[in-house]
Amino acid sequence: MSRAHDTALGMIDSRFALLIAGNTSAQLHAETSMAIEMAHALGAIDIDEHRYYVTRQDRILDRQHRDLMMLLEQRQ
Repeated sequence: MSRAHDTALGMIDSRFALLIAGNTSAQLHAETSMAIEMAHALGAIDIDEHRYYVTRQDRILDRQHRDLMMLLEQRQ
């Protein structure tokens, strides 16, 4: 693995750690998407890694939305 690859994965994974820890901010989701897209555009990650990270973020976002909907339904 190259230094650029390791750096890109560190940037992406650090943002995923925050998402998994429960941070639901739109800003963090935007930063995560930007880190993934920039890493791919610069050739630091390949298309398979790009797809993996995009899919992973989509699953986290879906889970966060489901959790929010459940919370809102409980309040009714």
